[in-house]
Amino acid sequence: MSYMTIEEQIVSHVMFLKKEQIAMDDLLIDQGFIRCHIVGESIGRGELCYQTKKTLLRNGLIGLATWLRTKGGEIKTHKTYGLPNTTSLPGIDLEKIKNREASEKAKIFWNMSDQIGEAEYLLKKGVGYYGIRFRQTEHGKVAVIPMGDVNGKLYSYQLINADGSKRFAKDVGILGLMHMLHRPINGFAIGLAESYVTAASCFEVTGITMVTSFSSENLKLVGKELRNTFPQSPLIIFGDNDRHLKENKGKQAAYAAQVELGNCCQIVTPDFEGYQLSREFSDWNDYVRENGIKTTREAIQKTLNKD
Repeated sequence: MSYMTIEEQIVSHVMFLKKEQIAMDDLLIDQGFIRCHIVGESIGRGELCYQTKKTLLRNGLIGLATWLRTKGGEIKTHKTYGLPNTTSLPGIDLEKIKNREASEKAKIFWNMSDQIGEAEYLLKKGVGYYGIRFRQTEHGKVAVIPMGDVNGKLYSYQLINADGSKRFAKDVGILGLMHMLHRPINGFAIGLAESYVTAASCFEVTGITMVTSFSSENLKLVGKELRNTFPQSPLIIFGDNDRHLKENKGKQAAYAAQVELGNCCQIVTPDFEGYQLSREFSDWNDYVRENGIKTTREAIQKTLNKD
């Protein structure tokens, strides 16, 4: 058994569990016994279980050990060891190392996700797949959205479950991270939206290259990165219209970003005048599904021409 980095060890243990057809999103370490299912079986809390522990060995190396109880009750084990635990050395920024290790895990998760598949929630919303991957989990057919910097370097991911709930990789922040549905070209318009679904809808309606910021709070930071990298490109924020909230968070974030970004930035938000106050009528995907592509395109163009 040869030395391995902690990232290589994690891959090895994930592959061990995958070989046994275990359905999993991520390798959970030092969290006790984890109940799990065989791929394709998601009834109940899971009759199988595994446990992975990390140990600091006497020679300073790190060891990982995984125990798996199979469907037939057999116990299988997998052990690896590798490089020293640098977090115990003086002068080391533990938070930065934690984030770096979490980011490396996220990259492994992305690399091991399926390049071909489907996502139940995106099918429900009627949008296509642009630069994403897929997983079959206990939460159904899941979309894996990569999260990177303006240069395309991958740092994390977002999962969109079948019911629309979302989850980010553990211990990796999202501020400044984005997903480009297509790589922008300097001098051509760039659209920016909070969510992947909204970004995909706006791309399909307008043909404008779209970027998602994953949250309203992140619009400003992502917008600044895009402006600095593509200085000749006008920015268009396809903002949410959160009329159902006490404070319209979507509009507030969009206009706050516009103040920061200056004259290069325009805002278009969907008009739901006459609709009930509900989160079901708040973003451009909702507008498309209610009014169709042609009417949506005309509404967006009218706002852009007016500005």
